[in-house]
Amino acid sequence: MCDISEKYFLGAMTQYGFSTEFGKLIEDSSYFTYILKGGAGTGKSSLMKKVAAHFEPNEDVVRFYCSSDPDSLDAVVLKGSKVIIVDGTSPHVFDPIYPGACQKIINLGENWDEEKLKAAKDDIIAVTDKNKSMLARAKRFSTALSNVCGDTYFCALSAVDKDKLDGFTERFIKKILTKKGSGSGKKDIRQLTALTEHGCLTQTDTLENYLDVYKLNDEYFACSHLIIEAVSAEAARRGFDVIICPSHAFNNNVFEHMLIPELGVAVVSSTPLTQLKYESVKPVNLARFYSKDTLDKYKQRLRLNKAAVKSLSEEVYSTIKTAKAIHDEIEKYYIGAMDFDSINAVCGKMIEEIEARK
Repeated sequence: MCDISEKYFLGAMTQYGFSTEFGKLIEDSSYFTYILKGGAGTGKSSLMKKVAAHFEPNEDVVRFYCSSDPDSLDAVVLKGSKVIIVDGTSPHVFDPIYPGACQKIINLGENWDEEKLKAAKDDIIAVTDKNKSMLARAKRFSTALSNVCGDTYFCALSAVDKDKLDGFTERFIKKILTKKGSGSGKKDIRQLTALTEHGCLTQTDTLENYLDVYKLNDEYFACSHLIIEAVSAEAARRGFDVIICPSHAFNNNVFEHMLIPELGVAVVSSTPLTQLKYESVKPVNLARFYSKDTLDKYKQRLRLNKAAVKSLSEEVYSTIKTAKAIHDEIEKYYIGAMDFDSINAVCGKMIEEIEARK
């Protein structure tokens, strides 16, 4: 079982815009959710960091970071207290499903000096529109990246030696699924990897929870997805609760990582996108499961795709970085208008309420 706080991303940019599965956690009525509203720089991330730090000595805390700003928190889940705190502002807008009963809105905008923001109205509008334009550019590059990765995936899919791969997968399942699980076979979707201003980042701290980490080295995406898909399905069938991590580059249709907390087993992939650098792993080279003759038919196409993935991903990272710098400009206006003593009081009251729920 995991005993170290987990870290994920709340979501990431895709060709369809920002994508996240976090809403499914909020729908779980066994949790009470605080939904934070307020503009950039209103103290949402800082509030969540303080709450997480307060409760972490006594319970498991799951942190969800922002892919546009990996140092900023987008959500916190307190497992023991059965409480969620999430940033409910754009691009990940969340609203109460059962207001008051299971969710509560915390409006941090009540603690800003509106007159200061009105005085900077023109500047705020200009920089906000500039940020929106840059995010739209990131979306276009993400679309192009997704299309190229998809083309490589489908070329490789036709080259998979199915008998060979099925034989390996069967042996692999026997190796890691040595008993029946004590869970319900639930599959949770989490984002372990995301495209960020610093490149394609994986929250490797989370992997410290796992005794056995298998790294699937896959140049073409297809075999790693097929293995993770098969292993996760069989693990769930045997009663293990599984965490599945899809790739946003494939619009969540291709899996890149899988975690089985009860067994302490993680299966992760290192692809031309993830380029996973994590030392405490058991490497598995998947090149042997592709037919070289079939791949040779796509040789030039795959070579061009590889170069395109590199250049397009760099454009995505660069554009996200520029958008982040513009977002920092927006934050300055709100930071200068906030009463942070009031925000600290909101944080203290929230901690009191959570403790009273136990």
